[in-house]
Amino acid sequence: MARAKINLYDFWLRLDDAIYLQGRQKKEVAQKCGFDRKLLSNYNNLSVGYLILLCRELNVSADYLLFGKN
Repeated sequence: MARAKINLYDFWLRLDDAIYLQGRQKKEVAQKCGFDRKLLSNYNNLSVGYLILLCRELNVSADYLLFGKN
């Protein structure tokens, strides 16, 4: 089975769009998830645990953030 390639730049664009479209700020989202805003500003790899928290808080799927699939 072929592995899907994840473009981290696209991931961060989709995450930023999800936050913006909900009229929210990164600081507020990070606080609700229980981590520091810097985690959303450095554009580094996220742990699976942080990804789950973000998906729940923003009500978006991991498939959407990772691959752009609805």
